[in-house]
Amino acid sequence: MPTHFNHQTPKYQVRSVKRALTLLRTFLAHDGELSAAELSKETDLDPSTVFRLLLTLEAQGFVEVNHTTGKYRPGVTVLELGSRFLRNNDIRTRSIAHLERLRDEFGETVHLTILDGSEVVYLEKLAGLYPIGFMSSRVGDRNPAHCTGVGKVLLAYLPEEELAARYPDGQLTRYTDQTITDLDQLRLELARVRKRGYAIDQEEHEPGVKCVAAPTFDHKGIAAALSVSGPVKRVDHHISNNDLIDKLQQAAAQISEQMGWGRGVDQLGEVEKPARPKMRAVRTR
Repeated sequence: MPTHFNHQTPKYQVRSVKRALTLLRTFLAHDGELSAAELSKETDLDPSTVFRLLLTLEAQGFVEVNHTTGKYRPGVTVLELGSRFLRNNDIRTRSIAHLERLRDEFGETVHLTILDGSEVVYLEKLAGLYPIGFMSSRVGDRNPAHCTGVGKVLLAYLPEEELAARYPDGQLTRYTDQTITDLDQLRLELARVRKRGYAIDQEEHEPGVKCVAAPTFDHKGIAAALSVSGPVKRVDHHISNNDLIDKLQQAAAQISEQMGWGRGVDQLGEVEKPARPKMRAVRTR
């Protein structure tokens, strides 16, 4: 077997494993339990194949069956794997103290995310000190990248060919009246993000919610994004009166320093390379 190969190449994929993982991934799009028939329909797998795969996954703890309804849900082994991922994720470990400081200072919800395809995945969420009931993010969940602050920050540093590959038809799903739905318009927005060093989600994904996001870098380049989110009026107040953008960028710069930014960046391709984050002093109040 070669030392290096394209992990997307079907030649090296085991069909039975791929089918089992496809079943597990189906649960990502649903909050509730799913029956074997529903899983079969959503995955286009034969019912008998689904039945055998579910028995195997259940035996290994990856799914469990509700004996009252006969439906399936993710098992405890999935939770254990997710916990191990979070525990061993270096970005999350190095970021958590900065996230806590931002949450405590502004009282708003803070997030840490990474990019996967055309979606962001939430590695961490610290809920704000003032309860709000309309923010849908949860650790492990996904949201579209093109209409979230964290997503736009992460997309901004992709080479053009990678950006185009993630949106092959050039059309972007609308979530609110503010959502950018054209890829060329998104390119213009991403250029602005690179120039100023942060992104703003102005009710583009959820009505009433505003988000300010900043990128973090490691020794290879863009690594993750962190953000502060809350009701529009409160976030606007923090921006105008409490140096939110400066302090968010300061936190991102400190994380980037810890992750090795500026030492060996070599894969940003044709994308404009951002300046190494500066450790700026911030006014205190």
